[in-house]
Amino acid sequence: SSGINAEYGEDQDGELVNKSIKVMNKFLVYQPKYTMAHSEEIIAKITRAKVSLASGDNTIFQVLVSTFGEETIINIVLPMLQNETFPVLLAVINLLYQCLKDSKESSKAVLEPRLSEMAESVCPHCSHVETNVRKQAIFCLVELLLLFGPDRIDPHLKNLTVSQKKLVYLYYNRHQRSAR
Repeated sequence: SSGINAEYGEDQDGELVNKSIKVMNKFLVYQPKYTMAHSEEIIAKITRAKVSLASGDNTIFQVLVSTFGEETIINIVLPMLQNETFPVLLAVINLLYQCLKDSKESSKAVLEPRLSEMAESVCPHCSHVETNVRKQAIFCLVELLLLFGPDRIDPHLKNLTVSQKKLVYLYYNRHQRSAR
């Protein structure tokens, strides 16, 4: 796996990167116990590799979440949210979004202690210069609202502008209506 990982961020050949991600995907699915000790490196490398791919397919992010679990993903992603720049930042936010979207009711106990940190790490990106980063940051906040409800999340949205907060609640309400 280290040979594949070493090439992720450095190879501009999208086809090779895509094939490498597919191989890593299979490895994660069929040999997850061998990857646990390398979770931070694997998550960071795959996130960076996703940058060079035009594909919006986030299957590999779903596999990362199911292999390593929400707690590991959150522990790795939150510092990356504060340190990465576009385009890696967009991949990091996409991974967080996938993690939140795939979370079950049973995951709330793992996520709740990090709720404040998650919201405070995501909110500044709602003002990012890149449209896709702003959009995904909004969607992450919507997922937090869906998981924990407005009473728990609203206090963490105090740094958003009025229009950003309205946008978060617009998508939240739209999701609530479509879920009925």
